[in-house]
Amino acid sequence: MSLQSRLIWSLGSAFLVLWLSVAAMMYLHLDQQVSHTLDQRLASSATMVAGLIARQPEMLISRQSNPLLVHPDAEGVACQIRSASGEVLLQTSGSHSQFSEATRPGFSTRKIGDQQWRLYTLEQNGTLITTADRMSERVALANSIILVMVVPFTLALLGGLAVLWWGVRGGLRPLQGLQDQLRRRTPENLDPVQLRRAPAELTPVVETLNGLFSRVASTMAWEQRFANSAAHEFRTPLTGIKTHLQVAQRVSGERQLLALTNAEKGVARLQSVTEQLLMLSRMERQGFTGGNGCPVSEMIDGALEDLPQRERIQLPVPYPEAQLAVPKALAVVALRNLLENALKYSSGPCKLQLQANTDDSGQRQMRVMVRDQGPDSNSAAGRAGPESHGLGLAIVEMVVTQFGGALISEHNAANGMDWQLQLPLQVSLTNS
Repeated sequence: MSLQSRLIWSLGSAFLVLWLSVAAMMYLHLDQQVSHTLDQRLASSATMVAGLIARQPEMLISRQSNPLLVHPDAEGVACQIRSASGEVLLQTSGSHSQFSEATRPGFSTRKIGDQQWRLYTLEQNGTLITTADRMSERVALANSIILVMVVPFTLALLGGLAVLWWGVRGGLRPLQGLQDQLRRRTPENLDPVQLRRAPAELTPVVETLNGLFSRVASTMAWEQRFANSAAHEFRTPLTGIKTHLQVAQRVSGERQLLALTNAEKGVARLQSVTEQLLMLSRMERQGFTGGNGCPVSEMIDGALEDLPQRERIQLPVPYPEAQLAVPKALAVVALRNLLENALKYSSGPCKLQLQANTDDSGQRQMRVMVRDQGPDSNSAAGRAGPESHGLGLAIVEMVVTQFGGALISEHNAANGMDWQLQLPLQVSLTNS
């Protein structure tokens, strides 16, 4: 069931139950009030007749063969005056003598013939005055009053339900507009959602969706850069291996040995790229939770171990005494990839700088700066940021993102790049 149907059904049911309950209460109250009013009319009629008799007592002295007081216009109304002995002194037509049977002072209901009558008997100076009206007349009067009440009540109920339906549809129209926008979107469309006159309750949903689209767009852009880097990293060693093998097939001796050696280097590079891809895949699938933090010195020693052209790295002396809040394996991989990237894209020495500081949130962190001098040529093309430096920096970004760090790159005055790696420190073991 849709939200609109659920709202209309629940609110309409509550609205209907409430109105019907009020209608039932009004009906019961009105029925009691009509009965009470008509009873008061009977009592008032008997009191009026008693007053007339008190002023003209000679009315009861004259004897008539037909003791008729008056012939009423309404056959449903009757009056009878009896003595204490039960003798009918005066009466209206149609009442007969059946009123006198066991009639006691007060109100009572009796069936006379085929009609139900409501009676009221008043005793005055030994005289019993009985007024009566038919119950069918009462029921007809009550039904007519109820009908007058029910018609506008029903119209108001139907109008209220119609207004409720219209209000729910109008209130949910922005939500329907959001649904239509999302349904018409293509998978490639990650532009922010725009809703005109969106209600305050829907604004957080739209902002959350737009934030999600922004993150998805960033992820897709990163994956596109990653795919391009992976293709380039694979294509280069594969092309080199193929070329060296073709050369080895055509030559012999030392030239063949040199070609095979170069092909072996290409295989080693391809193996390194494959291992980095597998590590990145494991981190994306299940994260890396094993291991504790490590000292900064162990991270540097592990990154420099068996690193080609290690002599080109200028190290800080001494190392800062600080404990990283990153597992040693990941910290070593991140720093080693930065160093390999700097050595690969720089022809001169590379400088490693370390500094412990506090970020804006108050967390202690270690800033690791790897500065290279760039290639011999004056061109800095293709060195705009991490997206142009292969898989190594993609893994670095994955590591620092997972542990709350950051990777910042910018050009320096030597036509090279400064790579700043920010890693969190363990507060309890940190020494500035």
